[in-house]
Amino acid sequence: MADTLAALAGQLETRVKALRSAGDDAALLAAARDAADQIERRRGAQDDDERDALKIVQRMTFNAAADCWPGWSVSGMPVKSDHLLAARELAERSLDLVQELGFGPLRLGTGAWLVGAFDLALGRYLEAIDIFRGVRRHYVDASAPGLVLLTDGYIAIAQQLARGQASGEDFDQVCKRIAAGRFEHGDEWIAQLRTALHAFARKNS
Repeated sequence: MADTLAALAGQLETRVKALRSAGDDAALLAAARDAADQIERRRGAQDDDERDALKIVQRMTFNAAADCWPGWSVSGMPVKSDHLLAARELAERSLDLVQELGFGPLRLGTGAWLVGAFDLALGRYLEAIDIFRGVRRHYVDASAPGLVLLTDGYIAIAQQLARGQASGEDFDQVCKRIAAGRFEHGDEWIAQLRTALHAFARKNS
C-alpha cells in the first residue's frame, strides 16, 4: 500500500507503462483511465503531495493517449473509432491538468495539439483546425518558432483532407519553411508531417 498520493500515482504509472508496448490499445486506455480515476478520488486527502501526484497523472494520461494516435505511422490496420474517442478523452484530461498545474504555454500547446490530433484522426477536420490554431497561439507565446511551423503543417493537413486532397501547396511550403529554419528536430518534424498526411489520406481514400 502506497504511503502517499504521489507514491500511489507512481505505482499506477508503472503498471500503465507495462502496457504501452503490449499493442492492446483498449487495455492501455482503460488502465490509464482507471489509474487517473483512483488519484482523482483521493485528491484532498494528502494535499502535501497532491501536486506531484497530479504531475504523474498528467504525464501518464498524455503518454497513454499519444501511444494510441494512428498518425505516427502508416498502417493497413483499421482503427476503431471508440478507441480514438477514449484516447481523445484521456488527452483532454491531460490538458485539463496542464491548465490546472499552470505549466505554461509550451505545455499547453503540446497538450492541446494531442486533442486536435485525435480530431484529425476522427475526420473532424474543422474542429482540428480550430484547435491547432489555438495550439499555434500557445507556441507563439512560448517563443517556439519551430513548433509554430510544425503546427502550421498539421493545419495544412487538416485543410487538405477537408477539401478531399491528398497533397497541396500549403503543406509543401510549410515543409520547406521548416527545412529552411534548420531546427534541431526539423527533419523529424517533416518526416512526421508526411507520415501523418499519408496515414490519414490513405484512411480517407
